Amino acid sequence: MTLTDRTSNEPSRDARLLAWLAALTGLLSVVAVVFLALTGHTKEAAIVGGAVCAAGGIRVTVVIRR
Repeated sequence: MTLTDRTSNEPSRDARLLAWLAALTGLLSVVAVVFLALTGHTKEAAIVGGAVCAAGGIRVTVVIRR
């Protein structure tokens, strides 16, 4: 679909590839942490999980309102 100024609404191929790469990296890091935790390497799982969070791969924000 095109807009009236003839620009495309579709994201570019490079943008889609980057999004897939980011999603795949996040998924693989979660799988690695779970695998390490299930095989008894809890310290290593914590280190890998902390490194992923520090790198900005995963950000968790909790807002508590009373």
